Amino acid sequence: MALGPKEIAELLKMRALGFSQAEIADKLKTTQQNIAYHLKKLREKAEKNGTDEAFNAALIGGLVGATAGIATFALLELLKNQKE
Repeated sequence: MALGPKEIAELLKMRALGFSQAEIADKLKTTQQNIAYHLKKLREKAEKNGTDEAFNAALIGGLVGATAGIATFALLELLKNQKE
């Protein structure tokens, strides 16, 4: 099941706040595997294009509001730092 821009924003916000994949899946009424897939794709995009590019793409994709944007950037930086 593909997640829309609002769901992606919620996923990123919840993940940045420390929610587990299972908790996010429950909130978004989807599977944990679907959440893991979307997080993996976001991580790959950040690794390939850089966090700035991934952040901009997420904003253009429909993320609105400073809180969602900050959460997105924080998550991408966290993912980047975990790889290092």
